[in-house]
Amino acid sequence: MAREITVGLAGCGVVGGALVRLLHDSRPTIESRYGVRFNLSSVLVRDAARDRCLPVSRSIFTSDRGAFIADDADIVVEATGNSEAASHLAHSALGRGKRFVTANKELIASEGAELDSIARATSTTLDFGASVGGSAPVIPLLRDLIGASTPKSVRGILNGTSNYVLSLVERGSTLEEALASARSRGLAEQDSSRDIDGRDVAAKLAIIAWVAFGVSPSRLEISRFGIATHTSRLIEAAASLGGCVRLLGECAVVGDRSIAVFVEPVVVAKEDAFARTVFEDNRVEVDLGWTAPLSVSGPGAGGLPTATAILGDLLSAVSPRNGRFVPKQETFSSVEDPRDHRWLVVHDDRYEVVTARRNVLRDRIAELGEGERNVAVARLEILTRAPENE
Repeated sequence: MAREITVGLAGCGVVGGALVRLLHDSRPTIESRYGVRFNLSSVLVRDAARDRCLPVSRSIFTSDRGAFIADDADIVVEATGNSEAASHLAHSALGRGKRFVTANKELIASEGAELDSIARATSTTLDFGASVGGSAPVIPLLRDLIGASTPKSVRGILNGTSNYVLSLVERGSTLEEALASARSRGLAEQDSSRDIDGRDVAAKLAIIAWVAFGVSPSRLEISRFGIATHTSRLIEAAASLGGCVRLLGECAVVGDRSIAVFVEPVVVAKEDAFARTVFEDNRVEVDLGWTAPLSVSGPGAGGLPTATAILGDLLSAVSPRNGRFVPKQETFSSVEDPRDHRWLVVHDDRYEVVTARRNVLRDRIAELGEGERNVAVARLEILTRAPENE
């Protein structure tokens, strides 16, 4: 006999609706493989009267947050996309000893450590694997590594929207055309600024740094360069050097228990695995000092990939770990990157390669006079002969 587990779902938009369908369609497989049956007991939405054409009774929909919180579900799943509402639901559920599952990266990046403490105090669990990487299981991979080996770095493509945009611009689209295509496919919100300027990746890096290195998100310093209207010029310059541009996030050990964290466009060789990661796919590499990094990949945007990651959290071990959950694991501090890097700087219809630290580079850009509005910059990782105007 399958063990019944009741689930309260907050939010039934793209992700929440996909989860409802996934739970329905996967019910026989889940019961046979895991011996459990997930039953939705309550769904919190803005308009409970609207027909969403989902395979559940309309009677379980409610717009009353108080009634939703009072529902005695075993697990509360948050898919609202609203950080304020998510915070209230998380504190309420965990405070009452209910297991809480969320895909809200802003919530975990800002309150993860606090929520983790509440979960420990009430002997329940906080699961947020779906908050980073979409269908690429980054957080489960890092949790499995904790206690065995500390990564030298964790880096990757962590935003499906920006990667989709870069892929289309590489193929000749303008930035505006690429964003319009992403929105039409449900891969981007109407306001995509967080995806383009790197804030979305920064939030995910805060979670990665917390899980992998024990740095509280509130104490993390993140250096950030995004992509903007000058993206096409940057891509053209990178192509002339035999490379591709990808927006990467990275946490790297740079000293004794110190890490540097940054989001930036990076020029990688066309044969590199990141260059071959196109459209909405994500890819994350964990460097443990072995001959090759551990890697995970998969779609990083869209309702079904995120819903699949949430289902993975629902099906996790009977006693899943909260946050890092390794009391004696060494912790790191967040510092400015002390290393020099090579940078591709595009300005005034020409480009140059500069070798400098990140803070020196910012001063160099400021000296150009026009600021970042007319200057494109990316870290240069491919090996190539520097141009004559270096």
